[in-house]
Amino acid sequence: MPILFALLLAAVVAVLLMGVVQRRVQHRETLRATVLQTQVDLLKAAAADPDLARAAAGPQLTGSEPGEAVQHLFFEAQLTAWELQWRIGALSQQQLRAHASALLADEAGRRYWERTRTARAGLAGDDAKLRAFVKVLDAARQTLTPADAR
Repeated sequence: MPILFALLLAAVVAVLLMGVVQRRVQHRETLRATVLQTQVDLLKAAAADPDLARAAAGPQLTGSEPGEAVQHLFFEAQLTAWELQWRIGALSQQQLRAHASALLADEAGRRYWERTRTARAGLAGDDAKLRAFVKVLDAARQTLTPADAR
């Protein structure tokens, strides 16, 4: 009987621990979604002000035309929104690839990805979802025909 009680107690503890771990993961994903939404809001605000747009777009666009900085921020907001959809499972790999192909079919979209790809890949770190996200965009870039990549 003591062995049965010990096994039952171990099972209850295991179930409780699994619940704690699952809530922690869900909490972390909720925080990531909130941060991504905040990032999109900040990008929208920056896009409304040309000076702020150049500052927010980063040093690679210093001295660029205001329109280019705003376009960069639009692409950044677009990718951030896709990343959020990807994280929560609202965007399939096929859908993400279609979006990425459309973005990268345009010269401005390709310039944006070339400027930001390394930073995005670096931010992925050990986050498997984010690494897969970057990988899908890279694959879309690599499958462009020479005529598309001009």
